[in-house]
Amino acid sequence: MKLSRLIPVLFCLAACSDSTQQGDQLKNMPAPELALIKRVEIADSAKVVNDNPIKKGDAVKYHKAAILKFVQDTLQGNVKQWLAVIETIKTTPLVDDDYDTSVRLLIPRNNYLDEKVPEFGTIIFDAQIDSAGAVKNALKEMKDGDRVIISGTFVRDIVNNIDFDNIIDLHEGFNSPTFKFNIQSITKRP
Repeated sequence: MKLSRLIPVLFCLAACSDSTQQGDQLKNMPAPELALIKRVEIADSAKVVNDNPIKKGDAVKYHKAAILKFVQDTLQGNVKQWLAVIETIKTTPLVDDDYDTSVRLLIPRNNYLDEKVPEFGTIIFDAQIDSAGAVKNALKEMKDGDRVIISGTFVRDIVNNIDFDNIIDLHEGFNSPTFKFNIQSITKRP
């Protein structure tokens, strides 16, 4: 067989394996996680649909409220067995010879097809870790870029609203919204 005839066949096989991989990964994602990703995708598209800055600003405010309502009412502030990627694990020394640990988790909106940590198009969970506990012990076996399964709760502010720590740029929309998060369990995915 000539090489020129083999190349299109190889491209076809590669495309088929990518779509199968994406379908398998979507099957593994919990429905609430997919629903949050969908809402963020819709909110992010507001910057494309609206060319007027006032309409764009109104759309971003509307979608932010809709996302927070979904997290508070539908998810009830809970996450159970969601798929994520560790962006960073940081430690900061404290006065009493202990250290403060923080973790930034990313939920890629690209269906996990890219193995490396994505830079854009994510949902970010920022978490402070207790100085003693199972989560800190589990994190000792993990590193930046590890793919994990997490459970926990969204952190609430002083008026009991979900702490949506996102600096909204009306030109950027919801490229990477950030939530403060309390990790209750974290395990490395195979």
